Amino acid sequence: MNTKKFLLTQRHFDQAVAKLDSSEHQKWIKTYFPFQEIELELPPRESIEFSARKWIDPIWKQYEEACNRIHERPVLDPFRLGFSKFVGGPDFDLLDHLEALIKQELPFVKRQGAIGKKPLAPQNPLKKEKAIPIKKGWVYLIKSKDRHKIGQTANLLRRMKELKAADKSNDLVHAVRCEKYLELEKELHSLYDQFRYQGSEIFILNSIQLDEVQNIMNQRSSN
Repeated sequence: MNTKKFLLTQRHFDQAVAKLDSSEHQKWIKTYFPFQEIELELPPRESIEFSARKWIDPIWKQYEEACNRIHERPVLDPFRLGFSKFVGGPDFDLLDHLEALIKQELPFVKRQGAIGKKPLAPQNPLKKEKAIPIKKGWVYLIKSKDRHKIGQTANLLRRMKELKAADKSNDLVHAVRCEKYLELEKELHSLYDQFRYQGSEIFILNSIQLDEVQNIMNQRSSN
């Protein structure tokens, strides 16, 4: 595919942050996202690859690494607690603003036609990629109107992006990263099963129960 290189600089980052509506969100992004210049490979605007936004993955990688570093801190560390306040909200808005700035500054390359295109080499159907074991994952608590969702994921940022796309009212309340994240999710589902929508990860929880859930998450992630 014909792509175009684009250097995303601190200037672009600062301009995107300035477009966030809340000054508190702006401060949060600057505190928890230590941006570094990135060279992006931009696909044609009309392509499926552009619509899928795979080209923005290098920015996600930087952010995921920052998230992982933060969650290596003690559970009650003030810096870590402050991070959980907004993750999953303004960070996605920031990506939208960065995309808009890139569109303004650089015309995207045109998609090449199929004529003269070399055929793809046949692939061996028996060949399998080597699986990379995932040592740690996330358990998250999300609020959506008067309901809460308790779920798990190996990639918190991508999962939050999916949930935000499905429903803008989905807001992250709390998240912890630990090795036994699958077991932790099952434990929480079992403890609050009577307050659960049958066959789902959705719960009706009061303020006391929400505190209990977050305390259990903190305890299990520190073990």
